[in-house]
Amino acid sequence: MTGEGAATDEEPVSRLESFILGERADERRHRRVVITLPVRFMAEDGEEHRALLFDMSPGGVSLTTELKPAIGVRMVLYIEDIGRCEGVVVRHHDYGFALRLIATQSRRDRIAERLTYHASRHRLRAEDLRVHERTELDRDARCLLPDGEEIACRILDLSLTGAAVMMEKRPAVGEEVTIGRMHGRVVRHIPQGIAIRFLAAASSPIAVAERLTNP
Repeated sequence: MTGEGAATDEEPVSRLESFILGERADERRHRRVVITLPVRFMAEDGEEHRALLFDMSPGGVSLTTELKPAIGVRMVLYIEDIGRCEGVVVRHHDYGFALRLIATQSRRDRIAERLTYHASRHRLRAEDLRVHERTELDRDARCLLPDGEEIACRILDLSLTGAAVMMEKRPAVGEEVTIGRMHGRVVRHIPQGIAIRFLAAASSPIAVAERLTNP
Protein backbone atom coordinates (compact mmCIF):
# COMPACT_ATOMS: atom_id res chain seq x y z
CA MET A 1 0.00 0.00 0.00
CA THR A 2 1.23 3.46 -0.82
CA GLY A 3 0.18 6.82 0.58
CA GLU A 4 0.72 10.43 -0.21
CA GLY A 5 3.91 10.55 1.80
CA ALA A 6 4.91 10.24 5.41
CA ALA A 7 4.67 13.29 7.64
CA THR A 8 7.39 13.46 10.26
CA ASP A 9 7.02 15.00 13.71
CA GLU A 10 9.35 17.80 12.59
CA GLU A 11 7.19 18.75 9.59
CA PRO A 12 5.82 22.28 10.16
CA VAL A 13 2.10 22.66 10.74
CA SER A 14 0.46 25.02 8.27
CA ARG A 15 -1.27 28.23 9.35
CA LEU A 16 -4.58 26.80 8.12
CA GLU A 17 -4.31 23.69 10.27
CA SER A 18 -3.07 25.65 13.28
CA PHE A 19 -5.92 28.18 13.00
CA ILE A 20 -8.69 25.63 12.39
CA LEU A 21 -7.64 23.33 15.19
CA GLY A 22 -6.77 26.00 17.76
CA GLU A 23 -3.45 24.27 18.33
CA ARG A 24 -1.79 26.85 20.55
CA ALA A 25 -4.71 27.23 22.94
CA ASP A 26 -5.28 23.48 23.06
CA GLU A 27 -1.57 22.70 23.54
CA ARG A 28 -1.98 19.51 21.52
CA ARG A 29 -0.62 18.84 18.07
CA HIS A 30 -4.08 17.99 16.73
CA ARG A 31 -7.51 18.53 18.22
CA ARG A 32 -9.80 15.54 17.79
CA VAL A 33 -13.34 15.98 16.52
CA VAL A 34 -15.97 13.48 17.63
CA ILE A 35 -17.97 12.43 14.55
CA THR A 36 -19.62 9.24 13.33
CA LEU A 37 -18.93 8.26 9.72
CA PRO A 38 -18.85 4.81 8.03
CA VAL A 39 -15.37 3.43 7.35
CA ARG A 40 -14.09 0.56 5.18
CA PHE A 41 -10.63 -0.92 5.68
CA MET A 42 -8.55 -3.87 4.50
CA ALA A 43 -7.22 -6.03 7.33
CA GLU A 44 -4.31 -8.44 7.50
CA ASP A 45 -6.58 -11.32 6.47
CA GLY A 46 -7.07 -9.65 3.08
CA GLU A 47 -10.78 -9.13 3.73
CA GLU A 48 -12.59 -5.82 3.65
CA HIS A 49 -14.10 -4.84 7.00
CA ARG A 50 -16.46 -2.11 8.11
CA ALA A 51 -16.20 0.19 11.10
CA LEU A 52 -17.40 3.53 12.40
CA LEU A 53 -15.33 6.63 12.89
CA PHE A 54 -15.27 7.50 16.61
CA ASP A 55 -13.08 10.58 16.48
CA MET A 56 -10.47 12.04 14.15
CA SER A 57 -7.81 14.71 13.77
CA PRO A 58 -5.52 15.47 10.83
CA GLY A 59 -2.92 13.30 12.59
CA GLY A 60 -4.91 10.34 13.84
CA VAL A 61 -8.15 8.42 13.80
CA SER A 62 -10.02 6.19 16.25
CA LEU A 63 -12.40 3.50 14.99
CA THR A 64 -15.24 1.58 16.58
CA THR A 65 -15.03 -2.06 15.45
CA GLU A 66 -14.79 -5.53 16.95
CA LEU A 67 -11.67 -6.33 14.88
CA LYS A 68 -8.37 -5.22 16.44
CA PRO A 69 -5.38 -5.49 14.04
CA ALA A 70 -1.90 -5.91 15.50
CA ILE A 71 -0.01 -2.82 16.66
CA GLY A 72 2.25 -1.55 13.89
CA VAL A 73 0.10 -2.81 11.01
CA ARG A 74 -0.16 -0.32 8.17
CA MET A 75 -3.53 -0.06 6.43
CA VAL A 76 -5.67 2.02 4.11
CA LEU A 77 -9.02 3.40 5.25
CA TYR A 78 -11.87 4.73 3.14
CA ILE A 79 -13.85 7.19 5.27
CA GLU A 80 -17.17 8.47 3.99
CA ASP A 81 -17.00 12.17 3.00
CA ILE A 82 -13.29 12.32 3.86
CA GLY A 83 -11.85 9.77 1.46
CA ARG A 84 -8.79 7.56 1.40
CA CYS A 85 -6.48 7.72 4.39
CA GLU A 86 -3.42 5.66 5.25
CA GLY A 87 -2.16 4.99 8.74
CA VAL A 88 -0.43 2.72 11.24
CA VAL A 89 -2.21 1.01 14.14
CA VAL A 90 -0.81 2.52 17.35
CA ARG A 91 -3.11 1.24 20.10
CA HIS A 92 -6.21 -0.74 21.00
CA HIS A 93 -9.08 0.51 23.13
CA ASP A 94 -12.31 -0.93 24.53
CA TYR A 95 -14.34 -0.27 21.39
CA GLY A 96 -11.76 -0.76 18.63
CA PHE A 97 -8.37 0.70 17.69
CA ALA A 98 -6.55 3.90 16.80
CA LEU A 99 -4.17 4.77 13.97
CA ARG A 100 -1.57 7.45 13.37
CA LEU A 101 -2.23 8.88 9.94
CA ILE A 102 0.48 9.10 7.30
CA ALA A 103 -0.15 12.08 5.02
CA THR A 104 1.38 15.14 3.41
CA GLN A 105 0.72 18.58 4.87
CA SER A 106 -1.70 19.39 2.05
CA ARG A 107 -3.68 16.24 2.75
CA ARG A 108 -3.78 17.07 6.48
CA ASP A 109 -5.11 20.53 5.57
CA ARG A 110 -7.91 18.95 3.52
CA ILE A 111 -8.77 16.64 6.41
CA ALA A 112 -8.82 19.64 8.77
CA GLU A 113 -11.26 21.42 6.44
CA ARG A 114 -13.63 18.44 6.36
CA LEU A 115 -13.46 18.04 10.15
CA THR A 116 -14.19 21.72 10.61
CA TYR A 117 -17.19 21.36 8.31
CA HIS A 118 -18.57 18.46 10.34
CA ALA A 119 -17.91 20.20 13.66
CA SER A 120 -19.72 23.32 12.45
CA ARG A 121 -22.51 21.26 10.92
CA HIS A 122 -23.30 19.67 14.26
CA ARG A 123 -22.66 22.93 16.17
CA LEU A 124 -19.84 21.42 18.20
CA ARG A 125 -17.78 23.77 20.31
CA ALA A 126 -14.57 22.80 22.07
CA GLU A 127 -16.41 22.07 25.31
CA ASP A 128 -18.89 19.86 23.41
CA LEU A 129 -16.09 17.47 22.47
CA ARG A 130 -16.03 16.07 25.98
CA VAL A 131 -17.98 12.90 26.67
CA HIS A 132 -21.49 13.90 27.67
CA GLU A 133 -22.56 13.02 31.20
CA ARG A 134 -24.62 9.84 31.29
CA THR A 135 -27.91 9.48 33.15
CA GLU A 136 -29.24 6.15 34.41
CA LEU A 137 -32.76 5.39 33.19
CA ASP A 138 -33.74 1.69 33.45
CA ARG A 139 -36.93 1.95 31.39
CA ASP A 140 -38.60 -0.33 28.82
CA ALA A 141 -38.67 0.64 25.13
CA ARG A 142 -39.12 -0.83 21.64
CA CYS A 143 -36.30 -1.21 19.11
CA LEU A 144 -36.84 -1.39 15.35
CA LEU A 145 -34.04 -3.43 13.74
CA PRO A 146 -32.64 -2.93 10.19
CA ASP A 147 -34.61 -5.94 8.88
CA GLY A 148 -37.90 -4.44 10.08
CA GLU A 149 -38.26 -6.63 13.17
CA GLU A 150 -39.39 -4.83 16.32
CA ILE A 151 -38.25 -6.20 19.66
CA ALA A 152 -38.49 -5.27 23.33
CA CYS A 153 -35.46 -3.62 24.92
CA ARG A 154 -34.55 -1.70 28.06
CA ILE A 155 -32.70 1.61 28.25
CA LEU A 156 -29.93 1.35 30.85
CA ASP A 157 -28.50 4.86 30.58
CA LEU A 158 -28.40 7.77 28.18
CA SER A 159 -26.67 11.01 27.30
CA LEU A 160 -27.36 13.73 24.75
CA THR A 161 -25.47 11.74 22.11
CA GLY A 162 -26.10 8.06 22.86
CA ALA A 163 -27.51 5.31 25.03
CA ALA A 164 -26.78 1.84 26.44
CA VAL A 165 -29.55 -0.61 25.60
CA MET A 166 -30.26 -4.04 27.05
CA MET A 167 -31.53 -6.46 24.39
CA GLU A 168 -31.17 -10.13 23.54
CA LYS A 169 -30.65 -9.69 19.79
CA ARG A 170 -27.62 -7.53 19.03
CA PRO A 171 -27.41 -5.82 15.59
CA ALA A 172 -23.93 -5.60 14.06
CA VAL A 173 -21.70 -2.61 14.77
CA GLY A 174 -22.46 0.07 12.18
CA GLU A 175 -26.12 -0.82 11.66
CA GLU A 176 -28.83 1.77 12.23
CA VAL A 177 -31.70 1.14 14.65
CA THR A 178 -34.69 3.12 15.86
CA ILE A 179 -35.61 3.12 19.54
CA GLY A 180 -38.88 4.90 20.21
CA ARG A 181 -38.46 8.02 18.10
CA MET A 182 -34.65 8.20 18.28
CA HIS A 183 -32.54 7.01 15.36
CA GLY A 184 -29.05 5.76 16.13
CA ARG A 185 -26.12 3.68 14.94
CA VAL A 186 -24.67 0.74 16.85
CA VAL A 187 -21.14 1.70 17.93
CA ARG A 188 -20.24 -1.30 20.10
CA HIS A 189 -21.59 -4.36 21.87
CA ILE A 190 -21.84 -4.47 25.65
CA PRO A 191 -22.46 -7.52 27.87
CA GLN A 192 -26.18 -6.74 28.17
CA GLY A 193 -26.79 -5.57 24.61
CA ILE A 194 -25.60 -2.60 22.53
CA ALA A 195 -24.41 0.98 22.77
CA ILE A 196 -25.76 3.39 20.18
CA ARG A 197 -24.82 6.89 19.07
CA PHE A 198 -27.73 9.06 18.04
CA LEU A 199 -27.81 10.39 14.49
CA ALA A 200 -29.04 13.71 15.88
CA ALA A 201 -28.50 14.99 19.41
CA ALA A 202 -31.38 16.18 21.59
CA SER A 203 -31.53 19.32 23.70
CA SER A 204 -31.76 17.68 27.13
CA PRO A 205 -31.68 14.25 28.85
CA ILE A 206 -35.41 14.58 29.55
CA ALA A 207 -36.09 15.05 25.83
CA VAL A 208 -33.92 12.02 25.00
CA ALA A 209 -35.74 9.83 27.56
CA GLU A 210 -39.14 10.92 26.27
CA ARG A 211 -38.25 10.18 22.65
CA LEU A 212 -36.59 6.83 23.47
CA THR A 213 -39.50 5.43 25.45
CA ASN A 214 -42.49 6.81 23.54
CA PRO A 215 -43.25 5.62 19.98
